[in-house]
Amino acid sequence: MDKTKNQHYVPRIYIKRFGYGTEDNPRISVLKKQEGIILHNQNPENFASKRFFYDTTEDVIEDVLKWDIEAFPSIKESKFYHDEQLTEHTLSRTEGAYKELLDNLEAAPEIIYEDKSRARFICFIHELAYRTKSFRDRMDAINSKTEEVLNKMCDNLGLSEDTKRKTIEENCVPGINIQLENILSLGPVLQTMKMLVENYDWFIGYNDTELDFIISDNPAQMIWCHFNDICIPVSKRMSVVMRVKDEEAPMLSGDKAKGNIINMSIKGVIAYNTMQISMAQLYLFGSEEAINFMQNINTLYNMKGRLQ
Repeated sequence: MDKTKNQHYVPRIYIKRFGYGTEDNPRISVLKKQEGIILHNQNPENFASKRFFYDTTEDVIEDVLKWDIEAFPSIKESKFYHDEQLTEHTLSRTEGAYKELLDNLEAAPEIIYEDKSRARFICFIHELAYRTKSFRDRMDAINSKTEEVLNKMCDNLGLSEDTKRKTIEENCVPGINIQLENILSLGPVLQTMKMLVENYDWFIGYNDTELDFIISDNPAQMIWCHFNDICIPVSKRMSVVMRVKDEEAPMLSGDKAKGNIINMSIKGVIAYNTMQISMAQLYLFGSEEAINFMQNINTLYNMKGRLQ
């Protein structure tokens, strides 16, 4: 089997939902966050990807699946277990099912309250949260800082090089290991499911304003950061909103729910779009009009960062 070289860390089936063009020729407008450059009429295939991003060794797979293997030893007998592109192939196999789910949600949003659809949606947004380059880079930065601190601590205590090495091995985990465990292992997704079902109220968010929803190349960081107010756009005009079950908790949007429905105001859409800007690593994706408008917000955002 030929190897997949260009591996997308935001699924193409998701990015395409916020663009334009046709099914055979999908187009997207892109805002390069740091440079403030807008690119219209772009191919979604060309963004949010990296060569061999998820490729790894069998030893790493065994490490990230250790709890799953303990519960289900037959995992090691699967032909997929010995695939160095296991993660990429796993993500690719789920894209068709997730596209169908999102299409069905857009057509009949109320299915989000059906147990099966909600469980599938949680699996989708869990992957969306943990599969990105931004998540791995952040974990690598934490790992690097931890290793630096442990090195200094061991040196200050006069510990041997062997003790230092063991201390670092026991306390430092490469970002790719953390990422692949969250994508491939059953435990993390069950934890996300428990958190979102038990701690959050769920709403359907309708956007009938003049501004479309946009997404970024890090579109669901709110999940692993446990935000109070989480908006996951399903399309340019509809979203699933999860709000923590705490009446005193501050919310990103001031829009109030009527039953299970939130009819978005323009301020609410801007608030959720601005959150996508703050989470973005490199890119924002959307319609021409939405990207043009949000570039003004991005300019203010970048200016604020330079002034601080």
